[in-house]
Amino acid sequence: MDSQTIRYLAHLEAEDEQRETDEIIEESEAENQEAAESETRTQSTQPTLTVFQSNKRLKADVWKEYIPVGDREDGKKMGRCMHCQKKFCIEISQGTSAVTRHLEVCPMRGEKSEVARKYDPKVDRDMINEIIIYHDLPFKYVEYEKVRARDIYLNPDCHHICRQTAGADVLKRFELEKVKLRKIFANHKGRVCFTSDMWSARTTMRSYICLTAHFVDDSWRLHNKILAFCEFEAPHTGEEIATKVLDCLKEWGLEQKVFSFTLDNATSNTSMLGILKNRLTLANRLPCDGKFLHVRCSAHILNLIVKEGLLLIGDLLENIRNSVKFVKASGARIDSFAAYSKSLKIDMKAGLSLDVPTRWNSTYLMLARALKYRKAFISVQLCDRNYKTLPSEAEWERGEKIRDLLKPFNTITTYFSGVKYPTANIYFMQVWKIELLLKKFSVCDDIDVRLMALKMKNKFAKYWDEYSVVLAMAAVLDPRFKTQILQQAYDKLDPSTSAKKVELVKKNLKLLYEEYKTKPWTSSTSSTTLTPLELLTESPLEDDLDLDFFELERSANLDSNMTKSSLDLYLEEPRLEFGAFADIEVLTYWKNSGNRHGDLTALASDLLSIPITTVAAESAFSVGGRVLNPYRSRLLPATVQALLCTRNWLRGFADFDGDIDDYFDEEKEGSTNVASSSSV
Repeated sequence: MDSQTIRYLAHLEAEDEQRETDEIIEESEAENQEAAESETRTQSTQPTLTVFQSNKRLKADVWKEYIPVGDREDGKKMGRCMHCQKKFCIEISQGTSAVTRHLEVCPMRGEKSEVARKYDPKVDRDMINEIIIYHDLPFKYVEYEKVRARDIYLNPDCHHICRQTAGADVLKRFELEKVKLRKIFANHKGRVCFTSDMWSARTTMRSYICLTAHFVDDSWRLHNKILAFCEFEAPHTGEEIATKVLDCLKEWGLEQKVFSFTLDNATSNTSMLGILKNRLTLANRLPCDGKFLHVRCSAHILNLIVKEGLLLIGDLLENIRNSVKFVKASGARIDSFAAYSKSLKIDMKAGLSLDVPTRWNSTYLMLARALKYRKAFISVQLCDRNYKTLPSEAEWERGEKIRDLLKPFNTITTYFSGVKYPTANIYFMQVWKIELLLKKFSVCDDIDVRLMALKMKNKFAKYWDEYSVVLAMAAVLDPRFKTQILQQAYDKLDPSTSAKKVELVKKNLKLLYEEYKTKPWTSSTSSTTLTPLELLTESPLEDDLDLDFFELERSANLDSNMTKSSLDLYLEEPRLEFGAFADIEVLTYWKNSGNRHGDLTALASDLLSIPITTVAAESAFSVGGRVLNPYRSRLLPATVQALLCTRNWLRGFADFDGDIDDYFDEEKEGSTNVASSSSV
C-alpha cells in the first residue's frame, strides 16, 4: 500500500470520528436544551436553592469520570470517558445530560464508580473482632495464611494483628457492650426475670454459673441477655450460689428489679432460691414477698417425665437399637436393606438412625424411623440367619403406641426451647396437653404402655400436680384464653376441682395486680388512660344544667365502672376467638391495647417475660449436664465469659452451641444418612 493510499484512509477515518463527535454534541445540546426547558417549568414549584444544589452535586460527580483532551476547532472543550475512551463535549454551559446518559450505559464502566474508601485500621480491627465473636471463630483466625493473603489482595495497606491482640480486642468489646447494656437496664422501669444454670468444662474440670435476664422493653420486644458466665469454684452449695447470684445482680443494678427465677430441680437450686428470697424480701424488693419467685424449668421436668417412662421399655428399645446396628454394620447389609425397602415401596428418605443415650428425642426418632421400616426388618430376618433381634409383632404394636405417646413430648419440648424463647402465655395449654395425654394412655389396653404412662403420670404429679400459678396467670393475660379457657381445660381433667383452681388463679392475679398498683415499680410500657371522671368532665354539656337522657345514661355507666379496676374490665371483655386470632402476637396485643388496659399493662409486661425453660434449644432433650465445647474449655474463664456474653448481646441465642459432642453426633448421623441415602 503506497503512502498516498495510507494518507487517504487516515483522512476518511478522521472525518468519521469528527462526524461521530458532531452527532454526540448535537444530541447533547438538544438534550441540554430540553432539560433547561424542563427545569424552567419546575422552578415555579421547587425552591431555586434546592435545584441549584442538586445540579452542582451532579456536575461534580460526572466530571470526575471525564479526562480533558483539549479544545475543538470551534473552541469547545473536549473530554474522554475514562472507561471507554469515547470523546464528548464537556463544556459546563452545555449541561450534563449527554455525558450522564453515557455513563449509565457505558459498557466499560462497572456497576459502581464510587471513589475508593480510605482504609481505616481501627474499623478493620473492629470488623475482625465482630467476625470472631459472631461466628465463634478461634483467635488464631487472624493468623490464617489464606485469610491474610485475601486481606492483602483486597488492600495492600491492611494491618495484620496476632491472636493475642485479637483476644484483647474481644475483652475490650465485652466491656464496651456491657456499658451499653447497663444503661438499658438503668432506664428499664419494669421488672426482670432470670434463669440460672451450671455448666462444666470437660478438659479443665472447671464449673461455670450462667445468669440470664429476660425482660420486655418499652417497645414490647422480648429480650434475653446473658449477664454472667463466670467460673464458679466448689463447693456448689445453695449458700454459695445465692451469694454469687446476688453479687451479679448488684453488679448490674438489678437487685431491686427481680420478678422471678426459672430453675431446674437440683437440690442446690432449691436451697439457693430460699436464701435469695429471704435476702431480697428483707429489703422489700420482691412483689408479694417473693410468692411467685420460683418457676420450674419446663424442659427439665419433661425430660424427667420421659426418662421415667423409657426405663420400663428397655427391652423393646434394645431390640430396635440392635436391629439398626445390625443393618448399619456393613455396606452390603445397607444395600440389601435398601433393596427390601424399595421392593416394599417404603419411602427411604428418612433413613435409620441410632440414638444417643443422653438425648431422649434421639431415642424417639430411632423408634419412629424403625417403625417405618418394620416390614423391611422382617425381610432381613427371612434372608439372614445372623439377624436375631427382630422385635415381635406385639413389640412392634407396642412401639407404635409408645411413639404416639412420645411424639407430643418431642413437639412440646421443641416448642418450649425454641431459640426465640416463647412468651409465658403458651405454658398452661402445653402442660394441659401433656396431662390429658397421660390420662388417655393410663387406660391403654397394652399393659406395658399403661404402666409406662402411669409411671410418667406419677412423675408429672410430683412436679406439676398444681400447675405453676404464676404461669397460669400469664395464660389469663392472653386475650384468647382469659379465665374461660382455663375453666374449660380444668373441667376436662377434673370437673370437681376446676372451679377451685380457676378461683385460685384469679385470687393470686388480683393480689399481684394490687401490689403493682401500690408499689413504685410500674413498667414504662404501661400507658395512662383517662379515668371515668376525667371522661365525664370532658363532655361539652358539663355546664348544661339540663342534661339530656343520653348524658344521664352515660354518667350512670361511668359511675358503675368507677369501682372497677383495669384487671376487672379486662376480664369482663369478651375474649378473642382462636379461629380469627390464631397467630396473634400477645406482646403486640398489649402494646396496642395499653390505653385501654392502663396500669394492667405493667403487670402483663413482667408476667409475659417469664422464661419457661432455662436451656438452649440443643440442650432441651438432654438428660445430661450442660457442657462447654473443647475449644472454649481451654480458654481462660474471663475470655469464655467475654465471648459468650458479647455474642449473645450482639446476636441473641441463634445457633447457641452448648455441647459440641451433640453436634458431632448429628454430623455423624447426617453423613451416614447421606452416604446411604440411596440404600436406607
